[in-house]
Amino acid sequence: MLQTVFNGRGEFVLIALAAVTIAALVGYFAARKFLDRPWAYAGLFATLAAELSVTIFFPSPGHVSGQCVLNRNYNEPFATEQGLLNVAMFLPIGLFGVLALRRVFPVFLGGALLSVATELGQALAPWVGRSCDSGDVLTNTLGAGIGALIGWAIVRAVRGEVHSLRSAGKPAVVVFAVGFIVCAVVWEAWITPLAVDSTSLQIAGGDEKAQAQQVLAAAFDDHVDIKNVQLQSGQNDAPDLLMITLESGFAELSWPDKEQLTVSLESTSQPGPGSFAVPGAGAAPESADDALRIATKYAKERFPWGLEDSHVKSFPVGDDAEFGWMVSWRSRVDGVLMPMRLDVQINRAGRVSALLTRHAEDFTSIPPRKVSEKQAAATASKYAGGAKTAAGTLLAIRREGEWRAQWVIPVSSGTDSYPVYVDAETGKVDERASPVQGLPTAPN
Repeated sequence: MLQTVFNGRGEFVLIALAAVTIAALVGYFAARKFLDRPWAYAGLFATLAAELSVTIFFPSPGHVSGQCVLNRNYNEPFATEQGLLNVAMFLPIGLFGVLALRRVFPVFLGGALLSVATELGQALAPWVGRSCDSGDVLTNTLGAGIGALIGWAIVRAVRGEVHSLRSAGKPAVVVFAVGFIVCAVVWEAWITPLAVDSTSLQIAGGDEKAQAQQVLAAAFDDHVDIKNVQLQSGQNDAPDLLMITLESGFAELSWPDKEQLTVSLESTSQPGPGSFAVPGAGAAPESADDALRIATKYAKERFPWGLEDSHVKSFPVGDDAEFGWMVSWRSRVDGVLMPMRLDVQINRAGRVSALLTRHAEDFTSIPPRKVSEKQAAATASKYAGGAKTAAGTLLAIRREGEWRAQWVIPVSSGTDSYPVYVDAETGKVDERASPVQGLPTAPN
């Protein structure tokens, strides 16, 4: 939520700073005249204005989503950079709330209610264009709680008075209950819940980073420099992914099996220092055959398994091969595309600019195929409500630890186009990987 708020919106930063300043002045002078502790109220008003500015009043392209994501993984938000930012955003609210009001429990409940209202506002406000997320509520509430405890410790350290729970506990519970009921009514009337297994990129640990470095070193020696590694939870029976940011480019590594590696070292048509020079490659390529020669030399040294019992194809990338050539090795058995694959992109300078490898070491065999492509296409069309189908591909796919042969049938309905997976033995649609409505799903 916070990471993209200020991207290219310098004018909003000035407006938000002005709003925060005005709120701080209002809090200060109002408390000085009618209450006490003006600096604490100034901080509370300022932090509330900052929270509302970046979550509700920041204009963002989009539409009313009306959705709220319910993350089944309750621990995930606390292991992400985004989650830590959400904790940090509500921490000063809890801190200044206790310093100003001298009440811990009401401030904590108020922070939790503010977070819930904020998320609902994000899903329903037409100028926000974002959906709410249960993970944000958890991390915001934790931040408010930590801030309230810090505020309590500060007040006690200076021998100040903190009101007991009884002094305002009942009114706080009543206000929270009324607010909760209002939010529940809004939820029931206008919010569509969307349950998912994960929503965010998690902070990778030391083992993940070390393994990522080892895999990339096997492909490019010490040529690449890793800047950051994050963990993305897999969906639809897919493995987790390590999202790796490089000094130049990016990489993705399936985790923990390390079965598939995708690397992009450069994305422009002008070869640069980010691409990897193949030792002894010779002159820069001028044709697909030249690129094949260089890629084969690279693959024999780094990924010899990719060349075994495979068919190779070399073809240009971009107009007049402006991005070089892609050299692809594939293996088929009885018409089934095997899970092993190797793609090496060679740029115009004769260096490796992109790489995709997949090596399934546990692959043994697949059940017999009993369903034809025509039958699979008919099943996919019926599943998609009579949508048109295109030529399919028969793939070897791992499902719940078992290898299956499945037809991947592209279907299209209106402007939507997506694949439907049909098991080649049972003839049934694999709904774990096949979207019901135009949700694109990449084949394994």
